[in-house]
Amino acid sequence: MMTHLTHEKLIDYLHDALSPEEDALIYAHIDACSECRSAYLAETQISELLRREAAADERELPSIVKARIWETVRNSAPTPLERVRALFRPAYALAAAALVAALVLIPVTLHNGVASPSIDAAYYFADHAAMNGTIPFADRGSAASAQFETIPASDQTAVVAVPVVYTADAR
Repeated sequence: MMTHLTHEKLIDYLHDALSPEEDALIYAHIDACSECRSAYLAETQISELLRREAAADERELPSIVKARIWETVRNSAPTPLERVRALFRPAYALAAAALVAALVLIPVTLHNGVASPSIDAAYYFADHAAMNGTIPFADRGSAASAQFETIPASDQTAVVAVPVVYTADAR
């Protein structure tokens, strides 16, 4: 068993300033030792008395002081002109310049002909026919490739590939 607790250890225990191991040891000692328990209860009563006294001693500011504080707060609020000036501070000016540059450059880039490329459908048909005509072990190895003509659709949204000449090897 440990010796009786010091006044400093009791204060630290009351204010939760000990490690968990020390806290557990002191708790067990207070539980077992009536002399240390009475010292602990006395310290607890003193702490509560001091807390109550401090709470009762709190004072309100006089109403004239409160009024002056609120008047100062209201008068220190920025005017609309000061708010506009604040926009031109370096941190805001840099962000505003980046935004303006983005708003100017993005439409210019999109307007300068950066359109999606369109591939004529006849290219795929001709490529397919050429590939089929060159397969060495195909049934129709000597078939002539088809010829296609591209015709724009009436609504100008698509291109249609129409076969013009197609000769098949009829064996």
